Amino acid sequence: MARIGTLETQIVTGECPECSTNTLLVSWSSHIYRCVNCGHDLEQRVNGVIKYVIADRDTKLTARNLDDDHG
Repeated sequence: MARIGTLETQIVTGECPECSTNTLLVSWSSHIYRCVNCGHDLEQRVNGVIKYVIADRDTKLTARNLDDDHG
């Protein structure tokens, strides 16, 4: 089996704005989460507080290296 890359996931709790439920959110990208209750994709935004907003086709998904954030 060929190894193409790695997939790192994270499970957090938060309120889904779509179903208005405190639920588990599973990430497969650094800022994109999926609600395990209703299945909507959410984008994490941090501006003093962490908020999850609905991700749609206008949400830009980009890959980046960790070195890009540290100078």
